[in-house]
Amino acid sequence: MRFFSWFVLRRMAQEPLRTASTALGVALGVAVVIAIQLTNASSLAGFTTALNVVSGRAGLEIASPGTGVDETLIPALGWLREFGDISPVIEGQLVLRQPGHPAERLRLLGVDVLRDRAIRDYVLLSPTATGQTPAPREFLSLLLDPSSAVLTARFSAPRGLRVRSTLTVEVGDRRVPLTITALLADEGPARVLDGRLVLMDIAAAQQVLGTFGRVTRVDLRLAADTSVDTAERAIASRLPAGLQVRRPAQRGQQVENMLAAFHLNLTALSYIALIVGLFLVYNTISVSVLSRRAEIGTLRGLGITRAEVRALFLGEAAILAVVGGAVGLLLGRLLAIWTIALTSTTVSTLYIATAAAPPALTWRYVLLACVTSLPLSLLAALVPAQEASGVSPTAATRGIDDVEPRPRFRLRGLWLPAMLLGAGAWLATLGPVGNLPLFGYAAAVAIVLGASFLVPAILVLVTRLLLAPVRRLMRVEDWLAVNNVSASVPRLSISIAALAVSLSMMVAIAVMIGSFRDTVSYWVAQTLQADLFVSPGARQQPGPDETLSPDVVDLITSSPDVAAVDRFRSIDVPYADTRVRVGGSDFDVLLTRGTLLFKAPADARAEMRAAIGQDAVVVSESFSLKQRVSVGSIVSLPTPHGSVEVRVAAVYFDYSNDRGVVMMDRSTFERHYGEIGASGMTVYLAPNVDPDAARERLLASIGDAHNVVINTQAWLRAEVLRIFDSTFAITYALELVAIVVAILGVAGTLLTLILEREAELTVLRLIGTTRAQIRRMVMGEAAVIGAASQAIGLCVGLALSLVLIYVVNVQSFGWTIQFHLPGMFLVQSSALMVLATTMAGLYPARRAARLTLKQDQ
Repeated sequence: MRFFSWFVLRRMAQEPLRTASTALGVALGVAVVIAIQLTNASSLAGFTTALNVVSGRAGLEIASPGTGVDETLIPALGWLREFGDISPVIEGQLVLRQPGHPAERLRLLGVDVLRDRAIRDYVLLSPTATGQTPAPREFLSLLLDPSSAVLTARFSAPRGLRVRSTLTVEVGDRRVPLTITALLADEGPARVLDGRLVLMDIAAAQQVLGTFGRVTRVDLRLAADTSVDTAERAIASRLPAGLQVRRPAQRGQQVENMLAAFHLNLTALSYIALIVGLFLVYNTISVSVLSRRAEIGTLRGLGITRAEVRALFLGEAAILAVVGGAVGLLLGRLLAIWTIALTSTTVSTLYIATAAAPPALTWRYVLLACVTSLPLSLLAALVPAQEASGVSPTAATRGIDDVEPRPRFRLRGLWLPAMLLGAGAWLATLGPVGNLPLFGYAAAVAIVLGASFLVPAILVLVTRLLLAPVRRLMRVEDWLAVNNVSASVPRLSISIAALAVSLSMMVAIAVMIGSFRDTVSYWVAQTLQADLFVSPGARQQPGPDETLSPDVVDLITSSPDVAAVDRFRSIDVPYADTRVRVGGSDFDVLLTRGTLLFKAPADARAEMRAAIGQDAVVVSESFSLKQRVSVGSIVSLPTPHGSVEVRVAAVYFDYSNDRGVVMMDRSTFERHYGEIGASGMTVYLAPNVDPDAARERLLASIGDAHNVVINTQAWLRAEVLRIFDSTFAITYALELVAIVVAILGVAGTLLTLILEREAELTVLRLIGTTRAQIRRMVMGEAAVIGAASQAIGLCVGLALSLVLIYVVNVQSFGWTIQFHLPGMFLVQSSALMVLATTMAGLYPARRAARLTLKQDQ
């Protein structure tokens, strides 16, 4: 350790800039990986916690697709007591708005207190302040009033809410007053969603939510000697049509399946920054080896073995990895707060309500930081460490100019990149694995690796083409810069490949996002034809639970400003291993007033008109691709009355939901799922009616009795694009980190070249070259490196964009994107990147000038 401290740690302390920049590069890579993992975990954290805690000791649950279980069926389910205790449950969402506080979503839990004691535990703090589980009579007395509610002390205290306080909550478009009759301690269900729980009697909860005659599910606590598997099979065989038995964990698994592709894409992006950061480790160890060849030779002459020399430099890489991993762990936690803010809009819009904060840093994330930094850093340092172990003892007397000749590029080495690029093209033709584009990512990796191994050939070609015109048209130091790059192809290839990989991903993502945005913009312009869009004011998350009151629907429909309305309702139902959205809409209004962009068949509008009142549906493209159905296919949908088979009449483009949408005429929807309220309305105004003025008149007529949101077409189109831009903001951020790290690598590479050419620089000074010319030469090398990297990045990026658009995107989300090349962005980014890499040569240029200054002295 003393020797390691003298040889490695002291040198690292003597060069703090190099050490800090390398550790920072590793830290940034680790931070991005940790941040994305924390972000992914946060998407499910609140949902999973609430699911586990609210489920209590329930081993199974009985549910019905759509709007819940008809409570008239519950008495007939008395035979379930053969397997354990049962308790009907209502769950819903409330919105609380208080002055000085942001709108907050609360989970409403309605239970039959007498039955629910076997499933869940409640510790009552008030009014008895016993801190004990309340007796059934005590609890019943607190919930006798239909407006009585029990809140948690954890939620109430910071907001000044006390027993007998009155608060107004929003349900859909209705405002409902509640009276707090007791508070719960932070135990059991009271821990859900940071205490955001409202407990009510089941009948009162039905009244608040407007779900008379239905419950969300029936929980079943199995007897101690009953096997879950045995009970599940036995119950499934006896349940009437329309009811299903499932384990509570299945709901969590369905949400995980919905989010799988989204999380996989973020994770893949996060590893780019880490991999590029490891090139810094390679450059740092290379510089260390080159600058200390004399010392290494002396050590070898004193009896230090090759293995010990190799261990010294691998130890240096390990120190950088440990420091970078530790700093990256802390940075990752901070970065996660930002990434969650960027992704929460997308996840909340398309999937589920997300957690507001990242989960705590556990040993799992510490282990992940170690696994991602230490082994990969050692691997990156292996080549220069092996080079150091090969230094002979005679190098101590010859000096650092005795650098071993490096192998030159040979054309026969092109077989490997050709194989990799061919493999990439083949992998891109393979289908998804469990709706995940694993072969698509493998194709992208193969293309990146193939292009990386092709870098030496490209550098040789580019520099040979540049040598003659640069010599004729520019200064001698510029010609020397190109010549130096040509002579240093093996050393430069790795760094240029690193920068090119980052630039290619930036190009690929820019093309993909630009193409996607243009496609969505066109889709929005074509499909959002209504003048006004009406929704319940309490809707803050995905899901069709909130509905419009019948009197609001009647008021809008009867307005003289309104020519036609489409009342739509959608519900989430289980399908295969996920959940899809089934909607009911007025097909006649859609065909007359609205516009859908159909994918198939050619006479889709005629097929849609024929589907009115029939067991026929139109499905979104994502449903068609993910579930492998097409026009004419028969789809079996779960309904409260059992499964129903419907025919696919048409497939339409839809970018609002990647899980899949099955849409049927409203009359068909009500026949299978019951006559239930509208989730929203699209309003078509009479001719010459101003949308903004009509919106104001409708809101005034509705008044304060209902909280309704009415948006104009222009506002909604802008909102769609705002959500889109928010969705992809994180991808640009991840690429920026990777590019910054790669530019640091260019600076490190130039330092390496300078150390290798110290004798050459001395000769240049002896023949009259000025220090200014040497600085210009080094800056010219940086410019050539930047230009070559950008050119390679553009070509590889365009190839990757095709994989992202036509393979990864289609297999992940089921969306067709029209290719669009953002020409101006690519021109501007190319110029900026060449300038940035040129500026990265400033420090190496000054270092080269200082080396020659020492020789002068």
